[in-house]
Amino acid sequence: MSVQTPTPPPMTGGPSPAPTPPPRDRSLRIALLAIGSALVLLLVGVGMLQLVQSAANANRGDDSGSYPAAGPFDSLEVDVSAASVTVSYADVAEPRFDFDSGGSSLRFDQRMLGDTLRVTVGDRGWWPIRLFDLSSLGDASLAVTLPRSAEPVALAVDSSAGAVRVDGDFAALSLESSAGDVELSGSADSLHLETSAGRITGTGLVVTGPVVSESSAGDTSLSFASLPASISVDSSAGSVTVALPDGEYELRTDTSFGRVQLGVPSTPGADRVYSFETSAGDLVLTPAP
Repeated sequence: MSVQTPTPPPMTGGPSPAPTPPPRDRSLRIALLAIGSALVLLLVGVGMLQLVQSAANANRGDDSGSYPAAGPFDSLEVDVSAASVTVSYADVAEPRFDFDSGGSSLRFDQRMLGDTLRVTVGDRGWWPIRLFDLSSLGDASLAVTLPRSAEPVALAVDSSAGAVRVDGDFAALSLESSAGDVELSGSADSLHLETSAGRITGTGLVVTGPVVSESSAGDTSLSFASLPASISVDSSAGSVTVALPDGEYELRTDTSFGRVQLGVPSTPGADRVYSFETSAGDLVLTPAP
């Protein structure tokens, strides 16, 4: 007689099978692919525009050359980008503008606005191309030669990137450079100097009206041969050195971080008030030679 061993019942209450993982999230991958595709299309578009602009520049040729004035003028405005500017007087019969593009795509242009001649040097291309095109950052320059018989001319120069150098007798004189040194000598009825990143240097200055000088980053050195009606010099980061002739003027000085050296006397209550301020830099006032 055989004995049968009973089969044990299936066990219950054991560990549950592992859950099926959810489908992988593809949204991040899709977003990255979309961004990458957009960047590729942008680069391709910029490249095509660059080729079009290059072909246009080749067809236009180089604007370098010597230009006469578009007409007689009492005041001159010069607005340039990525180019140095020099203005001076000479024994010439007519004004002359000598432009050298330095191999860049910069163009020379001028037009009359009443009694004012406005001269511009800039890139006529589309803004996306100028943003990626570094060819306009070469050694471009504009030399302005004025007849001595025209003195004094009212002059305003604005350069976005380049040095500005001026010599001669002018009416109202304004010189600005966003990135570059400003140098001048001569006389003016009034004087305004400004640079965001660069030195300001003036020698032998004869100014009858007000003088305003502003520098964000760079030293300022001014030497006067006469006493202006007023002076205001402000430097955010840079030393200030000013040479003054003998006379009566009230000096007002202020510097946050730097030393103050007064080598000329101050007359409180004088009609002429000369103000000098530096945020970070020395302030030195000396007698004019």
